Amino acid sequence: MTANGQAVALSPADQIRDRLDDPKVAASLNNLLDHADLLAVLVEGLDGFVRRGDLITDSLTSAVNDFKSVSVAGVVPGADALKGVDLQGLAQSLAMLSGSLIGAAPALNTLLSQLGPALAEGQAAAAADPGGPRGLFGLWKVTKDPDVARGLGYLIQVARAFGRQVGP
Repeated sequence: MTANGQAVALSPADQIRDRLDDPKVAASLNNLLDHADLLAVLVEGLDGFVRRGDLITDSLTSAVNDFKSVSVAGVVPGADALKGVDLQGLAQSLAMLSGSLIGAAPALNTLLSQLGPALAEGQAAAAADPGGPRGLFGLWKVTKDPDVARGLGYLIQVARAFGRQVGP
């Protein structure tokens, strides 16, 4: 930004105002504000879950120990498989999972804010055209749509990344 012919750095407030001028950003914020009550409940629940992670882990460990000490052979199918449960590993996995969930929360929020309207729009379009593309050539023709190509490209990249995570 320039003022009196001099370059001036944008303040954070100016940057926010500039971003609010983008219709997509404004629409996303309106969507979030429309669901602020739900978001508050989700954040509060996640916060409570994380704060009580040790207590939850201890409770699960205690429950599995109690269950392991009871003979339920013949009553509950597969109950004997719990006798070999690694409680220490289970507790570590739960702690690592809750930490990963917190780290992924912003990305999940972005994904869900984009996925919700797309699902609603897709449901309406599917209701309008219940037959969908017909046959292999119908599917091939649909892939020429730039929106479909972008969506498929995204899913393919996610599948590649997931495949690398899974390993051979």
